[in-house]
Order: sequence, then structure tokens, then C-alpha cells
Amino acid sequence: MRIKTVTDENIVFDNGNVISFDHEQDCCEDNYADFSILNPCVINYDYDFDEKLDFVAVDELGFKFGSNGRWIFIPCYSEQNGWYTSEIDIYYNGKRVLNFDAQFIDC
Repeated sequence: MRIKTVTDENIVFDNGNVISFDHEQDCCEDNYADFSILNPCVINYDYDFDEKLDFVAVDELGFKFGSNGRWIFIPCYSEQNGWYTSEIDIYYNGKRVLNFDAQFIDC
């Protein structure tokens, strides 16, 4: 399966599979996966991934996904003043596959 479209909210593959993120907001934080960095110039963007993707959290930085040794890294951020959680959930086809702390950005 190949990447078909990328938005701020998700990555959609040509077979309909979707990688997305969610965060249960406490108050004044914005925790998100920065899918906007993913474009055709990124290494492995055009790779034909297996439907069974592997996911690895890189705590306080982001996560990587891939198959057969081909990986794509997605940074994750937490914009806040330091009083709230920086947790983020990553989903694959609606099923949570990762939960970790995103990179803190003081604002």
C-alpha cells in the first residue's frame, strides 16, 4: 500500500488504511502529530508498504511507522505552558497503536 493523501489530521493509503492521532485535551494544550512534514521528497514516501505496519514511539520526539525495514518518522509536539499533559495517541484504522509523550514546546 502506498501513501495516497496527507492532511493535518491523517495519512491515507491507497487501500483506505489510515494513520491518525488524538489527544484528550485537558485545557490549554495542543498535542499533535505533524503530518505536514510528509511530502514526496521524504525518504520512503513512495515505498509500497505492507498492510501490517509496525509502529515505534520515540518518546518526547514522535513516532515512526513502516514495514520491511523501511521507516518514516513523524514528529509530535505539545504546545502549552508546561501545566498540562503532553500525551498523544496514534491510531491505525481506528485502533490505538501508540501512546507516548510528545515533544514539549513552551508557548
